[in-house]
Amino acid sequence: MARDEGKVWLVSYALPGEVVEAEPRGRQGGVAVAATTRVLEPSPHRVAAPCPYFGTCGGCQLQHATYTHQLDLKRQVVAEAWARAGLRLPPDAAVLGMEDPWRYRIRGEFEAVAEASGWRFGFHRMRSHAVLPVDSCAIHDERIERALPAFARAANELRLTGLQNLLLTVEPAGRGLLWRLRVNSKGWLRDEYAHRVAELLPDAALLDDAMSLDFWDMTFRVRSDTFVQTNYRQMLVLYRAALDMLQPMPEERVLDLYAGIGTISVAVARGCRSVTAVEENPRAVQLGRLNARINSARVEYLPGKVEDVLRGVRLGQHDAVILDPPRAGCEPAAIAELVRLGAGRVVYVSCEPSTHARDIAALVRGGYRVRRAAIVDMFPQTYHIESVALLERS
Repeated sequence: MARDEGKVWLVSYALPGEVVEAEPRGRQGGVAVAATTRVLEPSPHRVAAPCPYFGTCGGCQLQHATYTHQLDLKRQVVAEAWARAGLRLPPDAAVLGMEDPWRYRIRGEFEAVAEASGWRFGFHRMRSHAVLPVDSCAIHDERIERALPAFARAANELRLTGLQNLLLTVEPAGRGLLWRLRVNSKGWLRDEYAHRVAELLPDAALLDDAMSLDFWDMTFRVRSDTFVQTNYRQMLVLYRAALDMLQPMPEERVLDLYAGIGTISVAVARGCRSVTAVEENPRAVQLGRLNARINSARVEYLPGKVEDVLRGVRLGQHDAVILDPPRAGCEPAAIAELVRLGAGRVVYVSCEPSTHARDIAALVRGGYRVRRAAIVDMFPQTYHIESVALLERS
């Protein structure tokens, strides 16, 4: 952020304390935006970004900062979000980073672009709908990077038309490569295409329906149309932090809201009497019930919007709540229902500091107190932040 005669500018690819030359790039959310074109006085935390697309691709924003400084900046972002909501981030809130903050994504979505030489895959350019073709991406699993040319080559050989995007997910501990190609063309040769890609990727097991995700002696089925944490290594760190805060007891019944395919539900159920999982996505509910059976977990699914389902939950049915909503956070009605139910402990996991702070402040007004918090760096090299907080009923 920079100021010029009272005018606020958001300056991409600069670091706090630097003097840079920047080029105006329009406005974003009512604020003037600029992009750094030359660094005149660099920060001691500045490093050379290893990715040749950094500054053009819109995927990463922080490769020019040392990883230690990235973690410092993310703690500052969370603390400021909490302060704006009238809260104080606990001073002992840990920032849990990665030993190796590269090659961590097990899932990637790539846009298709037709060039003179044929189809290629890439990402949207910074603040643009235009697609930047890429040959490498240092934050994705290498198996995903190696697969991209094979999917493009097969499309070119079969003269496919109407390609839109490609979603790839790799099994962390297996050979499976789950794929989904969106094609705006009827009657395309899907089986022939898959066969050719498999020939080009002999080391991978090409999967088009579901794959396995294993951790802590548990097994889950994952589909392309259901959510999965893209950073498998940090997913384990996040789940451990959340479970350490929740501390489920053998006699307790726990609510898991926005439960998805049940990864948290099943993990929690191993330490408590039962888990009631609430999820809106019908496919996720179907997979969640399957995952509960696979792991012999005491998990019951209630399908529907969280705010709607909670209206039918009686007082005293659950001792604790864990929730991991989407970026927009909880609807006010969902927060109101949580306050009504008055569970003794609430563990709130979030991928957006501003809505996290907003909802926590609402819970505090409803009679809860913040006891612990942690920041988990699920997305190194980017501005995205995951955080988790424990609240207890006053």
